[in-house]
Amino acid sequence: MRDSIRAVLVDLGHTLVYLNKPWEDVSEANMRSVYAYLKGADVKADLNKFSATFARALEDASSKSDPFKIEIPMEEIISRVMRKFGIRNPYPEFVQGAMEAYYQPELQSWKLFPDAIQALTSIDKNGYALGLISNAKSDWAVHAILKENGIEKFFRVILTSASLRIRKPRPEIFIKALDALTVRPREATFVGDSLDADVIGARNVGIHAIYLRRYPPEHALAVDPEATATNLTEVVKIIQGWTDDQTL
Repeated sequence: MRDSIRAVLVDLGHTLVYLNKPWEDVSEANMRSVYAYLKGADVKADLNKFSATFARALEDASSKSDPFKIEIPMEEIISRVMRKFGIRNPYPEFVQGAMEAYYQPELQSWKLFPDAIQALTSIDKNGYALGLISNAKSDWAVHAILKENGIEKFFRVILTSASLRIRKPRPEIFIKALDALTVRPREATFVGDSLDADVIGARNVGIHAIYLRRYPPEHALAVDPEATATNLTEVVKIIQGWTDDQTL
């Protein structure tokens, strides 16, 4: 029997928000923005050389983080690029400024799905504790996206892979969210668009999982989700249905 649901955990990207531009365009704008910031600090390199160096640093970070589901924060990646161009031991405020410059174009490109506010409001008003867990290279950027879109206020806990240095589906990040909300796994539901990171990660800890399939899958599903929804309105109905089952 399913325990009474007390908490709802959600993913961020492609669950609550989406990019309103192609990723290639956003990525290029990010690169130009951080390059302009560092060029002001007298980094002597043309844009093409800088972009190639930055891309290699990102690829190197991914090659280390992907196999073990760890996160190398963007601040560290930027610091490595700085050292490549002769900026030794950059002070934290300077690195922070460069990181914020990098993400500035991207922040303007993340937009709320039309169903997000109504769904979050409904979940909150129905008494569920709301938490957010996001795989992201920047804790600052996640909070900035939430603030920019006016939804930070809904969440009692916000956890990012950048802040914890581990990525979903690692169990530790889910357990930390449960502890922060003081709920048991079977009293929580996770909502996300990734089968591997969200659905499998949550279910391995004992959390109920709802697969949010906003877009047609590109291949056969590798796991059978406990529940599937195509939008957040359906998600709210599923959660409420599970809760109603416990009151019968």
